[in-house]
Amino acid sequence: MPMPDSTVTGSSLPGGAATSPPTASDRWFRTWPDSSVLDRPRLMARSLIDLADLDDQIVFYERLLGVPADLRMPIPDFGGLELAAVGNLLLIASERPFTPVQRRTAYSLIVPSLAGQLALLERTGTSVLEPVETILPGSRARVRYPDGLLAELVEHRPRLGERPAPRPGTAVPEPVATGVRLFPRRAVPAERFADAVRFYETALEAEAGAEAGAEAGAEAGAEVLPVGPDGRPGPVLVGNLLLVAHDGPAEPVAFALLAPSAEKVAALAGTGRPPGRTVGGRTVMPLASGVSAEVWEGFPAPAAEAGRRA
Repeated sequence: MPMPDSTVTGSSLPGGAATSPPTASDRWFRTWPDSSVLDRPRLMARSLIDLADLDDQIVFYERLLGVPADLRMPIPDFGGLELAAVGNLLLIASERPFTPVQRRTAYSLIVPSLAGQLALLERTGTSVLEPVETILPGSRARVRYPDGLLAELVEHRPRLGERPAPRPGTAVPEPVATGVRLFPRRAVPAERFADAVRFYETALEAEAGAEAGAEAGAEAGAEVLPVGPDGRPGPVLVGNLLLVAHDGPAEPVAFALLAPSAEKVAALAGTGRPPGRTVGGRTVMPLASGVSAEVWEGFPAPAAEAGRRA
């Protein structure tokens, strides 16, 4: 089934023939159009933006993270959305105002099997808010986790004739080791931290700390993230989710950046000096579209990896 094109206006170059801006079909690409190849769910932070800002934000995060976008999907029949993924971040763009439920949804997960993921979550106390429906990328559902957060689960399946394709004209043709990695971040009350770790180990099909050790090049079982102060549970990575314990109101921070230094992040983001605001001794830095990221410093730059999926 051919994908409906957006209505666009042509343009002309000086001294040349008229050209047309890329249509929705031209912009569509997925490096992995079939999510059944994933060995576990791919959890992604979300950033809701205006459609006019999407191109600039793709380039911004490609340069910050040193990886090319691995999908872009115009979905005109689904609320006029256009999605793009760079690393662990999903940019969700629209010309229309976002709905309250879209704004309340904390994560998006690309799952190997939607039926399998829902069956796994059934025994955890997760409730289904929006049942399975077919959409252009494949199928989706929205759920509420036991901790109250909303998540959108999406199963990707290739369209007729679709083949894996890299992003055309990327600002980062090959992965570059910027040393900055972005992770979804969840602040959890300290007394519920152990329960949160157990739940997300089940939901993400990953053991706490396993991915952190692998990504930082540490030996298995080695401590990677700093220990929390005064007996507070230390932050841990479950898959690619950073869980942080807190004793008071949670800071409204969209995601976390693991980086050699806050200065390195500021240089890549083009913000000059890092701002002075801190949370728990860590710099909180504004990024594109007004979102804030907590910077965890002192992490060496890992070797660039082509085709990371998690």
